[in-house]
Amino acid sequence: MYIHPLLASLPEATRKAVSAAATLRSFRKNEIVLESGQQTEFVYCVGAGLLRVVSSGSGDADLTTHFLKPNEVHVGPNFTDRDYRADVTLLAALPSSVYMIPRRYLRRLCEAYPAVALGLLEMKLQRIAAMGRQMRRVATLSAEQIVGRALYDLTQEASDGTRVLDKRIPQSVIASYAGLSRPVVNRVIKEMEERGLLRREDQVLTLSQRIGHSTDFGELTPGERPAEAGQAPYAAPDFDFGLDGPPLPPDDPSKKSGD
Repeated sequence: MYIHPLLASLPEATRKAVSAAATLRSFRKNEIVLESGQQTEFVYCVGAGLLRVVSSGSGDADLTTHFLKPNEVHVGPNFTDRDYRADVTLLAALPSSVYMIPRRYLRRLCEAYPAVALGLLEMKLQRIAAMGRQMRRVATLSAEQIVGRALYDLTQEASDGTRVLDKRIPQSVIASYAGLSRPVVNRVIKEMEERGLLRREDQVLTLSQRIGHSTDFGELTPGERPAEAGQAPYAAPDFDFGLDGPPLPPDDPSKKSGD
């Protein structure tokens, strides 16, 4: 059991130690995984299902800032090896299973295997970039474009390449993520169905390929993305910065920016 692809290349003894220390828990739909203000010592890694990350708003309102899909990790507001007080709430948007890993174990993994730390950093940067794009959409796009992108972000790719959305995700969750009222989201979804952009099936909504791509703000389209099949897994711990090789050439003063 790897728990997460980042751990796949670690020594077997290390993987077993992390697996033994982790706790796998199952959560029902709408069940709280972690509540804002709660003290916890864990990192949360989604094994299956979907978690939504909720920040408290004014009154009873809340804001869904993003979602955590399988293999995505919630570390918390800092990365010490001590307990911390949660600043957001994690809710199961769908029935979910979550690995709860003691923070001290993940911190030690990052210290021993820098590739694990780099992988976590890359996921964090991607999430920040995605949240920035979402803020730009809410500020600049029409209600239909905002809802379309919210639906696209919640889809999974089916075996035939289509994008499908689990019908158990309520419109209130979509509205919270889109920053729109539920009646607006309901109206937009009905209009999309009437125009053939959405199709209801047994347990899913199937999205047209026209939904989502035009609102990505610079993200590569699927045809332009580098092939993932040939990418090497994160290697640990053997790496070489070339420090034992020939010395680096001296700086050329004529190329300094101030000249």
